Amino acid sequence: MVVLVGLLRPSPTVAQRQPGAAGIGFQVGRPGGLALKLYRPSPITYDAVISTDGDDYVVSHYHRLWERPLPNSPLHLYLGPGLMVGVGDLARSPDLRLGLSTEAGLNFYAERFEVFLHVTPTLRFLPSTRVTLDGNVGLRYYFRFP
Repeated sequence: MVVLVGLLRPSPTVAQRQPGAAGIGFQVGRPGGLALKLYRPSPITYDAVISTDGDDYVVSHYHRLWERPLPNSPLHLYLGPGLMVGVGDLARSPDLRLGLSTEAGLNFYAERFEVFLHVTPTLRFLPSTRVTLDGNVGLRYYFRFP
């Protein structure tokens, strides 16, 4: 238990926020799945999530984010536009899923780990027009690059 608390304690480390740093992990919620993140020169980051139910659909979300630390806090705020693309009804008649989205969230770092929470409003155009509001919580591990 002490190790878990130590891992999740926010720290001022910035190693994972260096340009070229890449994180891989998971997120739960809608959509849940594989969560990736790549840091570019500050304050730009790119994130992606790939989700499937293993049978009926595969969908991915891609976002270009601006990330800033909150004053006097271990938390960072991020926000940016994105694209949702996927394929549904794989077993019967595959159809394209396409939409625009925005992601807004908070995160903090504990050594090589990022804990994040975000909301993603999405305007879907295909196969039908509708608006969804998705929410996720997740964890990423960061690899260090020279």
